[in-house]
Amino acid sequence: MENLNRMAVFATVVIEGSLAAAGRRLGISASAVSQHLRQLEGSVGVPLLHRSTRKLTLTDAGAAFFPGCEAMLNSARDAEQRLAERRDTLSGELRISSTVGIGGQPLCEALTPLLQQHPGLQLRIIATDNVLDMIEHRIDIALRVNRQLSDSRVIAHQLVNWPLVICATPRYLSIHGVPERPEDLVQHRWISGIHSGGTVNARSIELHHLRLPPVKLRLAEGQVLSDSMHVVRAFTLAGQGISLQPLFEIQDKLRSGELMLLLPEWRPASIRLTALTLERVLPEKTRQALQALGDYFRRIDAVPLADNR
Repeated sequence: MENLNRMAVFATVVIEGSLAAAGRRLGISASAVSQHLRQLEGSVGVPLLHRSTRKLTLTDAGAAFFPGCEAMLNSARDAEQRLAERRDTLSGELRISSTVGIGGQPLCEALTPLLQQHPGLQLRIIATDNVLDMIEHRIDIALRVNRQLSDSRVIAHQLVNWPLVICATPRYLSIHGVPERPEDLVQHRWISGIHSGGTVNARSIELHHLRLPPVKLRLAEGQVLSDSMHVVRAFTLAGQGISLQPLFEIQDKLRSGELMLLLPEWRPASIRLTALTLERVLPEKTRQALQALGDYFRRIDAVPLADNR
């Protein structure tokens, strides 16, 4: 490997025509250039250059050796150029893993402008509620909800905290009544969301109010439990009970009246959306995708709750 560097120095000397000029191009002294040449000649066992006070000329061995060294130098520069283009431009594949809920319309709306501006960018979205190994699956950005980081290799970029809301269908409420106080919730049927390794909102919740002390409630075990928010929402829409839902995912249901917001002054703890990467210094495509995701999710989080009742 050391000889590869010396071969590059040799090719630069021949191209520039002198040790001093080669040193200026390489950012090293002329004496360092001369030392590299002596070491290279010692390694290959033949002189490569005739040195005089006025000029350098190639020996027969040097003339035969130079084209290969020049080709190596040019290939290395081409490789650096291609790498710089991939780093500084938005092209090639960008792999994103996300939950099923985020991987549909939210990612489409967040990243479509980026794709339209950069036709050379290819997006691969892996939508799953399972946690994937980022190295094994070559993930550039992993979107995680309320996940504790246990891998020191990853870098966390917090995107947004989303409000959770309590909701049910008008049909369910017409049968079981509308809860007027937080304590009324313990009498109702719940559709509970869980994650493997622990519950999210399966048995107990803490509700917060702007002017009143928080209230902790112990709920009856739900008749339906699922690690998929889509499943929880489907059973809620079917009138099977009350559930907690991310506000941004059900705004259309609240507007249409399919779901009703319950106890709007009381809120459970927000859910945290985090983007994970494996590098601190990011390629341009990854950096701009993170920026687009953050801008989009903060924008939809800013929609006033009153518009969704």
